[in-house]
Amino acid sequence: MATRRRRRRRRITPKFLIILILLIIAILMGILALSSLTSGGVSVPEQSPANSAEPAADQPATTPGGEASLPEQEPTPSPTPEPTPTPIPDPASVATDTVDTTGAKWGFHSEIEVDGAQVEQYAAAEGDKVYFGSGADYAQLPGVVTFRGTNYRENPYYGTAENVVEKKLEAVWYQGTGSLGKGEGGSYSGTWTGSGWSGQPIIIQWPESTKKIMNLYDSAKNKAGLVEVIYATMDGKIYFLDLETGEKTRDPINIGVPFKGAGSLDPRGIPVLYLGSGDHYREAGKESRAMAVSLVTGKVLFSFGNKPDSFADRSWHAYDSSALVCAESDVLLYPGENGLLYRVKLNTQYDEAAGTLTMNPSRPVKYRYGATRTGENDYWVGYEGSAVGWREYLFLTENAGLMHCVNVNTMETVWVQDIWDDTNATAAFEEDIANSRAYLYVGSTLDNKADSNGYGPVAFFKIDATSGEIVWQREFKVYTTKNVTGGIMSSAVLGKGNVEGMLFTTVASYGGDDRGVIYALDTQTGDTVWEYDMGNYAWSSPVMLYDAAGNGYLVQCNRKGNVYLLDGKTGTVLDTINIESNIEASPAAYDNMIVVGTRGQRIYGIKLK
Repeated sequence: MATRRRRRRRRITPKFLIILILLIIAILMGILALSSLTSGGVSVPEQSPANSAEPAADQPATTPGGEASLPEQEPTPSPTPEPTPTPIPDPASVATDTVDTTGAKWGFHSEIEVDGAQVEQYAAAEGDKVYFGSGADYAQLPGVVTFRGTNYRENPYYGTAENVVEKKLEAVWYQGTGSLGKGEGGSYSGTWTGSGWSGQPIIIQWPESTKKIMNLYDSAKNKAGLVEVIYATMDGKIYFLDLETGEKTRDPINIGVPFKGAGSLDPRGIPVLYLGSGDHYREAGKESRAMAVSLVTGKVLFSFGNKPDSFADRSWHAYDSSALVCAESDVLLYPGENGLLYRVKLNTQYDEAAGTLTMNPSRPVKYRYGATRTGENDYWVGYEGSAVGWREYLFLTENAGLMHCVNVNTMETVWVQDIWDDTNATAAFEEDIANSRAYLYVGSTLDNKADSNGYGPVAFFKIDATSGEIVWQREFKVYTTKNVTGGIMSSAVLGKGNVEGMLFTTVASYGGDDRGVIYALDTQTGDTVWEYDMGNYAWSSPVMLYDAAGNGYLVQCNRKGNVYLLDGKTGTVLDTINIESNIEASPAAYDNMIVVGTRGQRIYGIKLK
C-alpha cells in the first residue's frame, strides 16, 4: 500500500513581516522622490471639492508658492463721515427781483473821512485790518466786558449758577450813587440820577499780576479771586465794587459828565475802560466826547469825537453805545449818536511787569451816512445801540430805522434794511453753523410812525446777516408819549442749554401807556413760545443765567423796580423782588450774582439762590 506525503503548512514569521514592511516603505519613498524630481518641488496633493473649503479661522491658507496668506474676510464698511458744513458766506450786497438791500430805494449814501479830509475810498493797512472771531473768543479774561457780553451781544452773562435750589432772588448788598444836573440834553433843567438806559455794569475777574499794578485798595489786591464790578453812572462817576460783598475796591473816578450807556473793557485784559458821555455842557472840559480811561492810574488816556465834529450831519453828540476792540489789530470801533462811526488805531504800549500803559491813537477814520428820510428834525441819524462785530463787519442799528452792515476795513456799506423806525436796541447775533447762515435779532421803537393819538406799529425782526434780507417779523401795536418811548427798547437774549432755539425780549407800552410784556419767541418761526405780562413797561434788557445742567433762568427788571425770575423754558414766574425804584439800566450777571443800577441812585447785588 502506497503511503501519502503530508503537506506541511508554511508559517509567516515575524522576521518576514518586518522585511516586507521595510520593503514597502522603501518603494513608497522611491515613488515620492521620483515625483519630486519630475515636479521640480514638493508636490501638493490635489484637493477634492470636499476638501476645498476655506481654512479654519486659526489656520492660514497657503499660496501656490507655499507662502501663508491671510484668510479673505468680508470688508468692514467704513463709517459715513459727518458732512463738513459749508462755510458761512461773507455779507454781500444783494439785489434780486424781490429783495433790494443795496439801500438805493431809501436813498442811502455814505462818506468817509481820513486825516481830516473826505475821500472816495479807504483801505486799512495789512497790520490794521479788523477781524472778529466768535463771541466766546472775544474776551481774554473771565467776565462780562462790554454791553450784552461780547461782540455777538447775545447775553451779558459769564459762568455757572451753582446750587440753584430755592429758585429765589435775594438782594444781598447795595451801594449808593449820586446825581448830576442836566446840560443841553435837558435844556439845563432837571437832574440825571443813578443809572439810566442802557447802562450796564462790567464784571471782571482780574489776574493777580494785573491787580498788583492797579490803584486798588490793599484789601482788594489781597483778596484771592476778586471779581470786580465796574459801573459808569449818570452822576459822572465810575464805581468799582466787590461782586461778592458790594464793598468798594477803589476810589470812584469822577469824570464829571453823565454816562447813560455801558462802558466797554479792553478785551485783551489791558486795564482800559472805553466809554462816552451822554450829555453836553457849555463848560470847557465837559463837552460830549468818547474816551479811554486807564484803570492803572484812573486818568483819561485820550478822548475823541468831541462836540462839535465838523464831519457829523447831526449836531447832537452823545455816546450811548458800547465800543468794540479788535485785539489783533489794536483798533477801536465806536459808533456815536452824531451819526458817525469812528475807527481808531490805538497804538497801545502795555508793560504789566513795569506797570506802564500808554496809548498814542491815530486820527480817527470816520464813516457817516444819510438817506432820503434822514434830517435834523425827521428820522434823525445817530447810533444809540451797540454794534455787533463779526469778521470784518459791523452791524449797526440807528435812529432812522435803517439797519446797515459796514465793512470796517474799507468803510463801505455792504447792505441796508428798513426796520421801520428809531432803533435803540442792540441786535443779538447768531451763527447757524449747520445751515451755513448767520442771523441778527432786533426790534424797533415807536417814534416817527406814531399817529396823532400816540399809537403805531413796531416790529421784531430776524434778519439774514449775510444778505440783509428779513427772514421773519413780529408786529406789535404800541403807545408812545413825549417822555416814554413805546416799543422794543431792550436788547434780546439768545437762549442756550434747555432754551436753545428761543429768544427773549420785551415790548414796552404794548397796547397802552404802561403795559410791558416779556416774550419768548421761537428763533426759527418767530412764533410765541410763552409770554408774561408784567403790568408795567420795561426798557431794561433781560439776562439769562444757567445752572450746571443747562437750565435757563431769565431775569427781567421793569420801571416799578420789580426784578422777575422766570423759568426760561416755560415762562413760569419763580420769584419777584422789588428794589424800590425805576430800573432803566440793564443787568449783567456772573455765576449766581446779578448786578443792576436804578434811577433811585443805588447799585444792587442780587443773588440767585
